[in-house]
Amino acid sequence: MDLLKDVIELIEYPVLIIGKNGQIVCFNKKFKEFSWIKDLEGKYYFEVLRFSEAHEILKDYKIKDFEKEILLGMNLTKYTFIVKSSQDLRIIALRPEENKEESELKKKLLGQISHELKTPISAISSIIEIGEATGKIDSTFSEKVLGKIKRLDLALNNAIVITKIQLGLINIKKTKINILSFLEEVLKNSLSDESYLNVEKDIKEDENVETDPYILKTIVKNIFLNSIIHGKEPIFVSFNEKILVIRDSGPGFKEGEIRELNRQEGSGIGLGTAIIKSLAKMAGIHTYFSNEKGAKVELRF
Repeated sequence: MDLLKDVIELIEYPVLIIGKNGQIVCFNKKFKEFSWIKDLEGKYYFEVLRFSEAHEILKDYKIKDFEKEILLGMNLTKYTFIVKSSQDLRIIALRPEENKEESELKKKLLGQISHELKTPISAISSIIEIGEATGKIDSTFSEKVLGKIKRLDLALNNAIVITKIQLGLINIKKTKINILSFLEEVLKNSLSDESYLNVEKDIKEDENVETDPYILKTIVKNIFLNSIIHGKEPIFVSFNEKILVIRDSGPGFKEGEIRELNRQEGSGIGLGTAIIKSLAKMAGIHTYFSNEKGAKVELRF
C-alpha cells in the first residue's frame, strides 16, 4: 500500500482510490487540494461528483472502466474524468486537458534559460583554465574559483532538473547498464582529477542494473558532489546484491537530517537531496541515508 501511495504522488493531477466497500484507501496531495473529505469512515466528497453521471458511474460496480471529458469550475476547465478498476480497487482521477502551446512555450523557455546561464559559466571556466596554463593566474586562486563555478553549475543543473520534473519533461526509459563502466564515465565527467583519484571502487566488472541512465546519472552526480562539498574525501563506492552504496569520510548527516531524508514523505534537506529522492521515486529506486564513518547513501534497485 505504501508503494501505491508513492506512485500516485507522482501523478500531477487529483487521484483518489477507493475499496470495494466504498471506503477510501488513499489519495494524493493534488486530490486533497482539489477536494475535501467529509467523513473518514467511508463517505467521501469529490468535487467531480457534482457531475451526476460520475456519481452514477461510481455507484455501479459493474462498470469497470470509464472515461469522459467534463467541464468544471467557474472557468469551465476541461478535464477527463477517469475510473479504472483493478481487483477490489477503483482508481478515480481528474486529468486536466493538456495545453500543447503552453507546454511547448515552457520547454522553449527552459532551453533558453539553460543556454543563457550555462554559456557564461563555461566561458568563465575556460578563461580561468587558460589563465592558469599560461601563468597569468595563480593556480591556488584558479582552483578556488573553479570550485565555486562547479558549485554554481551544479545548482543551475539541479534547478533545471527540478523544473523538468515539474513540467513532466522527464520520460523514464529503462535500459541495461553496466554499473562499473557507467560510474567511471560519470565520475570522469563530473569530478576533478584529484577527486576522481580519491574515489575507491569495490564493484565487479559484470554487475548490471536495469534503470533510466539519465536519472541514475543525475542521482549519482549529486551524491558525489554533495560528498565533496559537504563531506570529505576519500569516497567509497560498492555494489552488492543490487544495492549501490556511496560513502564519504566526513562528519556525516545530523540526526534530524537522517530522519527527514528517510521519511517517506520527506523532500530532502536541500535541492540536491530533493532531486535524489524525487528522481529515485520516479525510477523505482529506493534510497536509504545513514552514517557509517561518514555520510552513507544506498540506492536499492
